[in-house]
Amino acid sequence: MGKLLALGLALLLAGCGQMETEEEADDYEALIAAAPVSQVEGEAVSPDGRFEVRAEGAGGSYISGVQPPELLQIVDRETGEVLWQDQGWLSQSVLWSPEGGFLALARSARTYCFITVFETESWTGWEFALPDGSPIPEYTFLPYNEPWGVWQSENSLELTIGRGGEWGGQQYYTCGVAVHDGELEGTVCEESREALPGSYDFDHDGEPETVELATVYGNEEAGRPSWYELRIRTGDNRLYWSRSCGTVHVGWATYFACRMDGQDYLLRYLPTMYQGYASYTYELFSLIKPGEEQVVREGSVNFNMNFGEMHKDFKPEEIAAFLEEVHGLLEDSELLLTTEGGDFRSGGPGTEFKDDFAYWTDDPLYDGGKSLEENIRAIGDYWREQRAG
Repeated sequence: MGKLLALGLALLLAGCGQMETEEEADDYEALIAAAPVSQVEGEAVSPDGRFEVRAEGAGGSYISGVQPPELLQIVDRETGEVLWQDQGWLSQSVLWSPEGGFLALARSARTYCFITVFETESWTGWEFALPDGSPIPEYTFLPYNEPWGVWQSENSLELTIGRGGEWGGQQYYTCGVAVHDGELEGTVCEESREALPGSYDFDHDGEPETVELATVYGNEEAGRPSWYELRIRTGDNRLYWSRSCGTVHVGWATYFACRMDGQDYLLRYLPTMYQGYASYTYELFSLIKPGEEQVVREGSVNFNMNFGEMHKDFKPEEIAAFLEEVHGLLEDSELLLTTEGGDFRSGGPGTEFKDDFAYWTDDPLYDGGKSLEENIRAIGDYWREQRAG
């Protein structure tokens, strides 16, 4: 088939006056024969070793210095069964989800590219499209020297469309995939990205990491962000760690970059109050490998502001001890991202975040001349009187 394709192309060129001699036709045949066949880039074998994406044969045509393969196949490595196949492309690149339940396959020709996501049970597919339903525009390609996609979780894929630089801008998307009624369905949200100032070493390996803030727009009509993501990237721009922070109560979160004993850590602080019931927690942690945290200090305190006759869940000394511990960590911290109270903030010293009382009291109730424990005790007495009255 490859020889017939090459011969047909040679005859076509000859008919157009572009290949006038048999010698030129032979030269073109030699050019094709010498060209390497483009192979599968990325993670050809699934994480569990069950499946493989492979290029088979040579397509017999010369495009941009390579031959596309004759076929692109997904096979069962144990049985050899071909589960899916297509023609070969100028380039083909593979990304498996962490648990191997999904496969993202990017393919490109000379003027266009497209991305298909497969689920690995029935091999149904979903074609990526922009949020408005249109395909990736012609002459828009995937990044050349950086990842075009990263699986954030088993069902969430982060994509970069466009090469950037002199090739034009880049657009960023977060895709969610799931199977419904036997069909693979996907959702696409556009996002913007911002590199936060500062360089850190959260895994303590001597190599700096950078912090990236992504703003995800899931509802274009609303015109406001749906959620935010904090991402840590290595010096070569690989995603190392990420967490989502929502603007609704269940998704509130706060993260700081914290300096302790000459080393960098991430501080997660969650002071929450819901209908009078409070749960304050913090975790100070480093990163030990991609996606994995190592907690070095943590603490929590729970209390109840709904005072009554049998109320016993308000202990000022415990609350004060917890807050003093957290405030000590905030002394040498920088705010990376918070969505507490539904309000987004980023940047500024951690000392400005010592507004824990904003969740359960008014500023006039706080007396700067008293200790933290004395203030908490006085605030408790005030609310106890209000409930009793």
